[in-house]
Amino acid sequence: MQPIISVRNPAHISDRTKEHIEKTCTKLGHFYDRIIDCEVVIEKQKLGTSVEFIVKVPQQTLVASASTEDENLFKAVDEAYERVEVQLKKYRDKQVEHR
Repeated sequence: MQPIISVRNPAHISDRTKEHIEKTCTKLGHFYDRIIDCEVVIEKQKLGTSVEFIVKVPQQTLVASASTEDENLFKAVDEAYERVEVQLKKYRDKQVEHR
């Protein structure tokens, strides 16, 4: 799955960061195989950077965000990934339970 990476405000991300985000989004496929779309929004703020994962699954959209005060974008990406992972696991468990 190829993620959609959006950057708000004048923030630049390196190729290494893009690769990390792509690897992170492909990991989500291990938890639930019917993911429709994955979008990552990176926003530069006054006091740091925020990262938001928007994962679309059938009949629902999961959103998780994290922010960091320093310029360590990898830390914010990993935090947001962990949060959306928990939501995805709960969603999958509900789908399996209702069958």
